[in-house]
Amino acid sequence: MIKLKKPIKPTELTDDVVKELTDEFKKSGKSVWSKDYIKKPLLTMSSNKCAFCETKIDEESKYLEVEHFHHKDLYKDEVVEWDNLLPSCKKCNGTKGGHDTKLEPILNPCIEDPKEHLKIWRYRLKGKTDIGKLTVGTLNLNEPDRLVVKRFQIGNALQDKLEEYQELVDDVISGVQTSTRRKNRIKNGVKDILANGLKDKEYAATYTTLLLTEPEYLELKSKMNTCGLWTNEHIQIEGEINNMALL
Repeated sequence: MIKLKKPIKPTELTDDVVKELTDEFKKSGKSVWSKDYIKKPLLTMSSNKCAFCETKIDEESKYLEVEHFHHKDLYKDEVVEWDNLLPSCKKCNGTKGGHDTKLEPILNPCIEDPKEHLKIWRYRLKGKTDIGKLTVGTLNLNEPDRLVVKRFQIGNALQDKLEEYQELVDDVISGVQTSTRRKNRIKNGVKDILANGLKDKEYAATYTTLLLTEPEYLELKSKMNTCGLWTNEHIQIEGEINNMALL
């Protein structure tokens, strides 16, 4: 989970439209929120990801569900209130179910910064605060097959990449291979490694946390600094992804 910035309310969602749709929901129970002008900006906000688990929701079986942070059956007057709507995958929306977020608050990533409440330890999310702990439990954010295994796979693939570039940098330092082509391969490759943690990437919080706490990465960065391969571009991207790490 990463911090999200809620876009301005769609112009179509006027006070009159909100009242009309709310009244319709109260009478019929229809999904009055299933409007393109509602769904599209929510997806854009989250880079096509679930606001909670960060899985891509434009893939098969992970399609978008408009999540009512305060449940629609408990708080009917907020059924199309813009600040109450989030993009969610089917799994997180179903798991959250009828949880009363006013009685027992959980994280709303458009309001709270998840890094203040969550951390990752051994591929599992842990709450640093009571609201963080309740969020993990309510949304089942340590579901083994769907999320914990995926985090392990991300970490394992990252480790392979870091080891690959460690070897390339060692060749430069030892003088075995010092060509411009080799140096550019290292600089560009490590930029790609860093960029995989940008906010539009799937599981950005997991990836950035694993990367920035990995000793292999810290060693690689140190070696690149030693031989002049760590550039301002690396510094800039690292600064961006650092804001999402759950440390």
